[in-house]
Amino acid sequence: MSSSANIEAPSGLLADIRHRSDGDQRVFGIHLRWQIGDNRPDHGSWPPPADWNEGDAPYPHVYEVWINGEARQTVFLHWPAWDWSPSNSHWVDLGEEPDAEYRVKIRAKADGSFTPFTNEVTVAAATAVAWSAPPQPRGAASGADRSPRHGTMDDPRSRAAAAIRDEDPSPICAKARAENSSNTWQEVLPGADRMLADYPWNHALRYLEYRKFFEGNTVASTGNPAFAGLDLAPGADLGDWPTTRLDSSAASHTFSYDYIAYHTDETWSHRWFLTREGWDPRRGLSWEDLEPVPFLVEVQGAMREEDSTSWEFATLPARSGRAAIVHVWGGHGGPNTPDGGNGGNTGEFFLSVCDVVFH
Repeated sequence: MSSSANIEAPSGLLADIRHRSDGDQRVFGIHLRWQIGDNRPDHGSWPPPADWNEGDAPYPHVYEVWINGEARQTVFLHWPAWDWSPSNSHWVDLGEEPDAEYRVKIRAKADGSFTPFTNEVTVAAATAVAWSAPPQPRGAASGADRSPRHGTMDDPRSRAAAAIRDEDPSPICAKARAENSSNTWQEVLPGADRMLADYPWNHALRYLEYRKFFEGNTVASTGNPAFAGLDLAPGADLGDWPTTRLDSSAASHTFSYDYIAYHTDETWSHRWFLTREGWDPRRGLSWEDLEPVPFLVEVQGAMREEDSTSWEFATLPARSGRAAIVHVWGGHGGPNTPDGGNGGNTGEFFLSVCDVVFH
């Protein structure tokens, strides 16, 4: 990570709305690009920016994305030494039914303080165009790490951590353990057969497809029967899932992740989503229950595990009472493809559902 002594401020923000295919779904997002140091929004694949310094450029790693006058997302950006485009670009998920128009601006954080905002850009869903993969730097090889990745959310604690890892004695956790056929808490993912049948990683266009794996109230299990117990809805007989208390008046929050295997890779990202206002846990948890814009994102991960194990941020939406946080960590990895296509692997993602109470 570059020194924060002379961190640059972002400027010259460009934005448009684009759409991607995710199975049968069409999902939308705001594609952001900006000037940072000598790295222009349209810098291109060669030569590197003059201040690139093999990736150790004086560029911020933490940003806030403001939409329609509100802080909606904190982004932790990391990048490989060979590719400068991730240091000044970002995709903001908007879900399947975007609003007609958004006003967006960003600011960066360094040494505990925020830079001034960039210019504000207005984008319209009616002008959305298809996503295209950014050009790769000339002669660069990703060196992507295909080692196994495993883990789950630790704070707030996930259902997998509570029911399986910690063997919480609550009735709903005991019932979940009885219904699950797997006790591998760090591997809540769709499973090899489903990922081989429909790859999560789109290698040609370089993005993760995860929405297509969620039908009905199966978010917590990713639709994997081995973890069906995690989909249990609270009720009179089972009680509620163990919850983590979150202070709704806090200026910031810190979340943490329990890795069994940590690796950094430019294709991987963390995303955190919150349930919509009025969600009733007794009715189960579906993807439609989630706010479309994740309030926290990390791209690639830091070179050192300790720098990507916890995240402090101030963009958790205001809520009261019971809610759930859904976390997706995924990218290019997982089972080998039969013919070596898709970059050699199907892609994969790990899912955490964290039951919380705002007070």
